[in-house]
Amino acid sequence: MSVQVTPEQLDALRATLLNTSGSTPLHERFRALFMLKAVGGDEVVDIVAEGLADPSPLLKHELAYVLGQLGNLRALPVLSNVLINPTGEHCSMVRHEAAEALGALSAEEGLDVLKRYLNDPSREVRETCEIAVGKIEFDNSPEGKARKQNPDFPTIDPAPSAPSSEISTLRTEMLNPSLPLFERYRAMFALRDFGAGSKEAVEALADGFGDGSALFRHEIAYIFGQLSSSYSIPSLLSRLRDPVEDDMVRHEAAEALGGIASDGVEGEDQDTLPVDQRLPHGGVLAVLREWAVKESAPIVVRESCQVAIDMWEYENSTDQFNPLDSLSVEPSSGKANTTGMERSAAAAIAAASVGVKA
Repeated sequence: MSVQVTPEQLDALRATLLNTSGSTPLHERFRALFMLKAVGGDEVVDIVAEGLADPSPLLKHELAYVLGQLGNLRALPVLSNVLINPTGEHCSMVRHEAAEALGALSAEEGLDVLKRYLNDPSREVRETCEIAVGKIEFDNSPEGKARKQNPDFPTIDPAPSAPSSEISTLRTEMLNPSLPLFERYRAMFALRDFGAGSKEAVEALADGFGDGSALFRHEIAYIFGQLSSSYSIPSLLSRLRDPVEDDMVRHEAAEALGGIASDGVEGEDQDTLPVDQRLPHGGVLAVLREWAVKESAPIVVRESCQVAIDMWEYENSTDQFNPLDSLSVEPSSGKANTTGMERSAAAAIAAASVGVKA
């Protein structure tokens, strides 16, 4: 389903996303982006594409992600152009996300451009192209066409979950560097499907943070944001705090922590954890606030923490910014298995004075 908005409401969302006033905070722009995602349609694709001229790599990364999740082939030439990067304006993190989004669209027309960059100088770009090619080929095979999406996870994932198996078997497959990345990702998402309550599966996923691929590590952090499992908090804190960790991993760790919006397993003895996994006074929110303003932190990390703070505040409050200026959120019984920003945007759009169309 998509959300129906008036032309005036769509204009308001566009103005917020594109920061036409010049003074819109980044977290409000993110909220508008995911509200636009709920609206969908050709006009939204065009609005989101406009935002790719923004100087913020973090925002452009999220714009590319949404273009893939919209499932609208109108975005295919836009994403292809970001991956090709003829003007050199897009960093590898943005190009990687454009390649992943092409995989999400799952159109065979996207294969040529993806295969062209299988030997890109940027490791995360070429690895993403490899996975995206695998996904498109799988999705268009008889097996892929017959496969049904896991209703517990409504996102379009970079790879479909592997068939159900034992956690130990999936962990071994996920960590096996001799397997194609696409197959390792399938094992990764199959571990995710065990859910937030499976400490064993979460710990198996956390072992993936030892992999040599930043792309692989960033996907683990993204999955932890989907799961919202308290068991993942120590390992996410470690990734965010590590000054030599890749920016894209730290960015995903920050946003995952904001979406989980808790301080971990109640009663956990912090003294038993490695120093980089321990909580300070003030908990996870204190860590996010520290890195949101730390001058030595890369801009992507600082901006991600700023957005993560907004996610945290959404999860713990109903008094939130709404570009449609009509917020009245009813308490929910539990979290959807999407990102924290998507949950906050979904609540805002649902509470606005808009209708829903199939």
